[in-house]
Amino acid sequence: MSIKTIDLFSSKRHSFWANVSDADWSSWAWQLQHKITTLDQLIEIAKHDPSFKLDVEDIIKTQTEFNFGITPYYFSLINLADPRCPIGLQALPSSEENVKLDNELLDFPKEETMMPVPGLTHRYPDRAMLYTTHHCAVYCRFCTRKRKVSNPTSTLQTNQILKAIEYVKDHPVIREVILSGGDIFSFSDKQLNEMLTGLREIPHVEIIRLGTRNLVTMPCRVTESLVNVLKQHHPIYIHTHFNHVSECTLEAFKACQMLRKAGCVVNNHTVILKGINDSAGDIEALNEKLIMMGVQPYYLYHCDLTYGSHHFRTKIHDDLELVRGLHKHTDWSHEINVPHYMIDTPGGGKVELI
Repeated sequence: MSIKTIDLFSSKRHSFWANVSDADWSSWAWQLQHKITTLDQLIEIAKHDPSFKLDVEDIIKTQTEFNFGITPYYFSLINLADPRCPIGLQALPSSEENVKLDNELLDFPKEETMMPVPGLTHRYPDRAMLYTTHHCAVYCRFCTRKRKVSNPTSTLQTNQILKAIEYVKDHPVIREVILSGGDIFSFSDKQLNEMLTGLREIPHVEIIRLGTRNLVTMPCRVTESLVNVLKQHHPIYIHTHFNHVSECTLEAFKACQMLRKAGCVVNNHTVILKGINDSAGDIEALNEKLIMMGVQPYYLYHCDLTYGSHHFRTKIHDDLELVRGLHKHTDWSHEINVPHYMIDTPGGGKVELI
């Protein structure tokens, strides 16, 4: 382990879970089994910790539209004494999610209209994205797929996944497949291996990308067993999603390090979120840590016009000023720290603005 890891902090377990063994705490199965998904669970934590000012009415209102879920690990990163904590804002429900603007859409990317078979979005000629599962370790409040993430009916059945792989096989123009969700690492190692094996048996599939936020929200998911599966199916690109420097823990570093040692390329997508990371200083601090962790800052996104996310959305003009600020304060030898600024358009794909 590099001496540079002294610049990363080891996450502190919230006292609510003080009696949990280290073995359980570092088990992804335990983290998922004890995920916070109900108001009653939050109330129990609030009773235990007076610094947690829980707005019960806020959560009740939000639950009518969207579910929520938080791993104990990610919850422990929240500064409960700070109502504007960047982790808390990303993970805890807010009644502002119930405000729908006229220009917002449930399916902003219009993925559902581009599915030749259930779950497979074929927007670009040479690549396709397979939405495999509704499940995530944490339900991010700004998620572009919050319409269906956490909804069990949106998960593909095994036969549907096989049909999607068959579609890819029948279309030689597809050279790249993105496995997403939900979170692709929600599957067991065995299930993931079966999917990857099916895709690797297709001669024209050259690149496989895996979309996961587990490196941020549940880094213990990256195990020796998982990386041994991934080693069999290179080239594998991991696209993850760090939004704030507070998420760059020692545990996250170890997970990224394991993936890199296994030969995976790890890229990061960051969404610019109002009050969380909407300054050049915020993004610069995050990207410096990502580079140290061996993660490439790849895309910087404008927050999608998704129903329930208006309070996170910045102005495009301000985003562009932010990116110019990154270039201004980054010398030529560190341009690797400046990701591509992208906007996703309804049905039209990604557009780079700078």
